[in-house]
Amino acid sequence: MLRKNILFLLVFVASLLPGNALFAQGIGSWSFTKAGLPCYEYTGRLPFIVADKNGKDADQPEDPFFLLGNYRMALITHASGVYQFFTAERAWARVNSASQTNYGANEADVTISNSGGAKRIRLTGINSIASDSVLTHKYFGVGFARYTYQLDDGVACTRVLSVKPSQHINTGNPSFVITVTIKNGGKAVKHLIYRERMRVNYVMNSLQYTDPGKRPIVYPTDMRVDQAGQIGLAVITAKKNSFLPTPGKNERFIYDVAPPAVFMYARNFNSSYHSEVRVSKDTLSSVVTTSLKPGESKIFQVVIGLADGKSYADISKQVNELLLGTDQKNPENGLYANQWKSRLPDLSLEKNEILKREMLWNAHMMEASAKYSSYYKETFIPQGTVYSYYFGDNISNRDHLAAILPLCYTNPELARSAIRYVMAHTESDGELKRGNTGYGYSQPSFFKESDEQLYFFNTLAEYLLITKNYSFLNERVTLYPAETGHKEVVLNVVKKYFIYLRDEIGQGPNGLVRMLNSDWSDSFFHKYSPNVYGGSAESHLNSAMLLAVFPKLTEALKLSGNPAAKDLIIAMEKYRVSISDAFMEDLGDRKFAARAYLSKDLKFGLDNVCIEPQGYLLQIPGLPVERKKQIYEYVKSKLLTPEKIGIRTREKPLWGGNPDGEDGGIWYSLEYPVLLGVATFDKVEARRLLLKFSFDNFAKQYPNYWVGQWTAPDEMNSTLSREGLYAFWVPSPDRKRAFQGYCSHPHTWPLFCYFKLKN
Repeated sequence: MLRKNILFLLVFVASLLPGNALFAQGIGSWSFTKAGLPCYEYTGRLPFIVADKNGKDADQPEDPFFLLGNYRMALITHASGVYQFFTAERAWARVNSASQTNYGANEADVTISNSGGAKRIRLTGINSIASDSVLTHKYFGVGFARYTYQLDDGVACTRVLSVKPSQHINTGNPSFVITVTIKNGGKAVKHLIYRERMRVNYVMNSLQYTDPGKRPIVYPTDMRVDQAGQIGLAVITAKKNSFLPTPGKNERFIYDVAPPAVFMYARNFNSSYHSEVRVSKDTLSSVVTTSLKPGESKIFQVVIGLADGKSYADISKQVNELLLGTDQKNPENGLYANQWKSRLPDLSLEKNEILKREMLWNAHMMEASAKYSSYYKETFIPQGTVYSYYFGDNISNRDHLAAILPLCYTNPELARSAIRYVMAHTESDGELKRGNTGYGYSQPSFFKESDEQLYFFNTLAEYLLITKNYSFLNERVTLYPAETGHKEVVLNVVKKYFIYLRDEIGQGPNGLVRMLNSDWSDSFFHKYSPNVYGGSAESHLNSAMLLAVFPKLTEALKLSGNPAAKDLIIAMEKYRVSISDAFMEDLGDRKFAARAYLSKDLKFGLDNVCIEPQGYLLQIPGLPVERKKQIYEYVKSKLLTPEKIGIRTREKPLWGGNPDGEDGGIWYSLEYPVLLGVATFDKVEARRLLLKFSFDNFAKQYPNYWVGQWTAPDEMNSTLSREGLYAFWVPSPDRKRAFQGYCSHPHTWPLFCYFKLKN
């Protein structure tokens, strides 16, 4: 209660001051490490509290966080030293789920003893020494998180979490290393005990908001430790808590029936200290005891991971592989700095420091967020944010396809695997499933999307034209469901996608591509029943996208020299002409494209500029440059000029509610296609947009909000409503303890556009 009263007082005082004056101090700064990789020092307060310009709590998470990971695990590292340990190989789940939602359960502390007695200092948590910005410094970089603590009587401690990058698709070591350095800067001998603890509480993300006693499936643990006291092992099993079928381990299912085992490893690397692993009811602990003479330093390590094997020998082998090639002499920037550098693009010639920093940061985010799916046997980039980390869903495939685009430049092997992952959601008739949850389970849905094939065509075209891997068209892919083992040649599946687009999605009364019941917007119908208008609804976004995408895909198919593609090229060109005639007639001499027609009496975006189709309209190859300039200047005046950080979706709201979210917010997946359209006639202006959309510009415009400075959700509010904040649509009982940030779009789109502008 006291804490809530203090928060209320702070917010009230903020309302009496101009803007965010109460919290006007900066929250951090960027630098480059010795390896030339970006690093952020967080200097903001803990717990993080900030008010919007009207004095209302901004509802930003109180313990800011950063993402580490590889293809087989993820680690959300918080400013407080708390971390969330994730697996997504079978299903999205927190390995160390806390009682608080979207949070992890781990602790670290140091006990210092001398002639004057003993004192125990907690290192992690928002109420620990980590909340003191004078005594604790926090750094977050590529593959590492570092916390430095100034403890009592001259004792200093550094705690570094390091994650090893995956070197190839479908691989990676699902473990991380905690390297602890303690130095005695005092004048007397110090006796120390260091403890690192993690609770093993396996909770699927999709069940975290369900009362534990009512969850249909639970995951009890059997805790074990080897005779030497070096390895602790938590064997997790799945136990039905309600009436459920019992599927096989490799059958798709909404829940995970074969969770991983978890280990903690702490070996004595020399005789100057003693380490021991202990287990309790649900907790793995490492306890290190040592003594330090004045001026002496000691380093020790704890490894935590998902066990690839169930024996102690298997775990030792896994740890040895993890530590192979580590830089033990310079752990401050992570043990794998050089390995990470080799996985990222070489931007040493980039003169703009903002672009250099952010593009390397974004490239790391892609590698850290990419995940191997054991059901689909491929690696992909999830959309992340609330979809993955909150709900545990991998949706939608259009988002996964957009995330592939920069990989065509930075990691073609991963791009290829991610395309195959999407194709593995294909029904035999050419329909693409929306996504999946649990273990390969594709949920029944009221969505009947009309644009998945268009996003696929766009990504396939870019992949072929950039990588020149035209033999990909002859590969075989497994269709959905994977259990059937049914495979088809990629090019044949592409043909099915086209037929599905032409014949199932089809054209509406005005000859435009139909919407079915959703295009990019999952909720465009709002007040209108898709059961009534689904047959007549037409999408100008779909139509413009087709006209922008088909020419480059047919070009790629021609360059492939594949004789089996000839009939597809002819059919695509015929369909493109049909859509072009209808779209251009509808556009007429207007300065922007309409948004959608649900019927002859329900037409949207005729007198209200909507961003959705404009980016692809500007990308249409046959549209004259002067016409493009005219369209852009008008759209810019309505949607961009009034804004500080990007292009909002609407000139004015369509639906009469709050002008946020899809009805007035700023969406990364919509504004970057506009940039690409502008790049077809003015690369200088396109580069200016790239900088306006950047994290750096967000930090300048909204220096007191942490969400948006190094990551972001899928959208941000525009100046129309609570600007610079997330229009949180998830029905969370506590937004401050929900999940914000680490969506793929604000990281993958700018990197793709950056390379497009350079080529």
